[in-house]
Amino acid sequence: MTPEDPTQHFTALFPGDENEIQRKVIAARGVVYGEPHRSHENIGLAWTGLIQQHYGIALAHPIPPWLAELMLASFKIHRSARVFHADNFVDCRAYLSFAQHGQENPGVPYPK
Repeated sequence: MTPEDPTQHFTALFPGDENEIQRKVIAARGVVYGEPHRSHENIGLAWTGLIQQHYGIALAHPIPPWLAELMLASFKIHRSARVFHADNFVDCRAYLSFAQHGQENPGVPYPK
């Protein structure tokens, strides 16, 4: 018995070229998690609280959404170093796209 191709299920759900796949995934996840920068802002706030509590320090300001997005992209890169899963690459591109948009357009929601 051979292991299942990790991309098989993913490509069946989201057929198309890389940009089209990314748009479909962002739209599908937006329905579940809401507007990306708002969600990532909340993740940054949670991480800020955890870091401050753990180290007994006060950060100068909360982790901004674009930095949380870069950290999430880094997480996907580290996962990809262990095993191939197409979803990691789609997510990484999406997080980098969010971070780029957030740095170029502070406070502006990601376009749908």
